[in-house]
Parts: sequence; structure tokens; C-alpha cells
Amino acid sequence: MNWRKLDLNLLVVFDVVMRERSATIAAARLNMTQPAVSHALARLRHAMNDELFIRTPEGMEPTPGAMRLAEPVRRALEEL
Repeated sequence: MNWRKLDLNLLVVFDVVMRERSATIAAARLNMTQPAVSHALARLRHAMNDELFIRTPEGMEPTPGAMRLAEPVRRALEEL
């Protein structure tokens, strides 16, 4: 993966979806539309070559790859 080409705003979306487990709630928290959050996740999925989240009746379930990314992304965003 080429980190220089990654839009860092996608990591903010990832972090909020990870916390909320819902694209709709994440969109509200980020002052975005739900389709915009879905589009951001699609871009991040492509960049990471991982589904990251699977839709379930209970919400967005993180994949093992998303679980590995969650804490480093959260720490990086807190540091910034």
C-alpha cells in the first residue's frame, strides 16, 4: 500500500465507524451523509484490500484486518 496516496480523512471515517458500528451514526457524528460515509469506506476498503466491515443485523462487524488497524489508527489520530 502506498501511504502517501491515502486520504487521511478516510482514517477518521474508519475510526468513527469502528467506534459506532454504524455508518448512519458515524455520518451524523461526522456531519456527513450516510452515502458519503459508505463511499469513504469503499475507498478505504480498496486501498487496504480488505472489507474492513461486514453488515450484520446488529450493525457493522469489523473484520480481523479492521481489528488490527483500530488501535494504531486511534492512537495516530489522537496524536495528530
